[in-house]
Amino acid sequence: MDQVCIVLPILPGKSNDARAFHRELEATRKADYDRSERRLGMSKEVWYLASSPAGDQLIVYIEGANFNNAMQQFVASKNDFDLWFKRRLLEVTGSDLNDPPPDMTWPEMLSRFEA
Repeated sequence: MDQVCIVLPILPGKSNDARAFHRELEATRKADYDRSERRLGMSKEVWYLASSPAGDQLIVYIEGANFNNAMQQFVASKNDFDLWFKRRLLEVTGSDLNDPPPDMTWPEMLSRFEA
């Protein structure tokens, strides 16, 4: 089981839009979100909005069988929901997951504790 935590800066003035995006995920897009995550092999996602002196950020914790494979599938996906999700993420963070930078790397896990 892969565990990944990603931090994405929110564009200036887009924090309320980020909240609206996630309210929509939890309401009208919940079933589509569930289908997408299951198709990609993701078992858990938890999203946070954090404020810092550098600006607001989205923080996402993800668990899944094979994160790198899931991200490759998601980046290549032309599924309507996935395209909507990537468009909304681009609007609030400026991160284009339809065309990620070739040198994009994921955070390094330094420590983990489970009771």
